[in-house]
Amino acid sequence: MTLDSFESARLRAERLTPAHFADLRAMDQSAGFMAHLGGPRDEAGTAAYLESNLAHWSTYGFGLWMLRERHAPAVVGRCCVRHLTLDGIDEIEVGYGFLPEYWGRGFATEIALACVDITLNTLHHPTAVAITLQGNTGSQHVLTKAGLTYERMVQHAGLWHMLFRSSLRSTDDQRRTR
Repeated sequence: MTLDSFESARLRAERLTPAHFADLRAMDQSAGFMAHLGGPRDEAGTAAYLESNLAHWSTYGFGLWMLRERHAPAVVGRCCVRHLTLDGIDEIEVGYGFLPEYWGRGFATEIALACVDITLNTLHHPTAVAITLQGNTGSQHVLTKAGLTYERMVQHAGLWHMLFRSSLRSTDDQRRTR
């Protein structure tokens, strides 16, 4: 697996590039997609988000990927493995988001497992974290299914979030114990 792209059972992930601006705009304008991410962004907000994530790729060699179904051309969502500072500590965050028409298909759990696997087994980081707002019970369920457990409340971007953390076991070990 290279970090520029990877595949899960039903999805393929490709490294974010400037050419993905229109796809990011579609997500950022979707009230459903952005419901738990601070609300829709304007065009300048999308441009800043793109630049920030491109800079992360340049600095670290991993970051945000755009997601497509394996045999379809349309972008259906995005996922990330990226640095996130929480309480002054540099963590590796996993994240995901799908356009509402792709909800309820198990894609979030599938890609969350893949991102945790990249964090633990490709990057060899001891844990992966994820944050979600308290009202986002769907994401909390996905994170639990992906092997993360609730740790504590943390403040990020001016809002209180629930912090979830993976165990030190690999995702292969987690799959075998399910």
